[in-house]
Amino acid sequence: MNAKPTRRQWRGYAVLGIVLSASLAAFFLWPVDRNTPVAADHSQLKEAIADYGDSILSRQRKDKAHTKVYPYRRRSDWRKEAPAFRQENHQYEEKQYAQHEKRRYVVDINTADTSEMQLLYGIGPVFANRIVRYRQRLGGFVRKEQLLEVYGMDSVRYAGFVDDIVVDSNAVVRLDINNATVDELKRHPYLDYYQARSIVDYRKYGKRIENADDLLLVNLLDRETVRKLQGYIQFN
Repeated sequence: MNAKPTRRQWRGYAVLGIVLSASLAAFFLWPVDRNTPVAADHSQLKEAIADYGDSILSRQRKDKAHTKVYPYRRRSDWRKEAPAFRQENHQYEEKQYAQHEKRRYVVDINTADTSEMQLLYGIGPVFANRIVRYRQRLGGFVRKEQLLEVYGMDSVRYAGFVDDIVVDSNAVVRLDINNATVDELKRHPYLDYYQARSIVDYRKYGKRIENADDLLLVNLLDRETVRKLQGYIQFN
């Protein structure tokens, strides 16, 4: 026989019924709109994107308007035009060289000032000042090649103006080798203190320097130094 439910079982059935009733009531009575997501308002973002896109398009139109479009050209076309281009370029170079030849000046490097020095090809204010200062130390230039002794002067720059210069040797200041003091001799770029001292000591013994060969008898003077000094000394 089936036993009757006990009191505890009836309580369980009652609780389960209450829970089921509450669940059904919540399912049917809960507002549906509360769980439905609200659509975001993107109108301002869309407007900004539209404005930005219009600015890009307008900028591209301006770039295209200012950009020169070159038509496509085959390599064979360039080969045909290359000789004509080279000939035109050669004619332009000859014209420039002819204009330079007309502008050429002859400069005496012993009498020219810094402004006249700058008329030479490749000589600016810096080199013009260096040349004049070195000329003062020497007492004047005897040979064109002495410009290569100027600080910073190289053979390439020198070759650019060597045909445009002359040297007036009459403007050179010469040293009296038999009467000059040590201080006067050592100021010359080709002599140092010890060489100047040797020349003065050589004269103290009553010896007189008559020519360049006598200078070779002075201590510390070699043949190269004597060669450089020629044109700067006088034998009185």
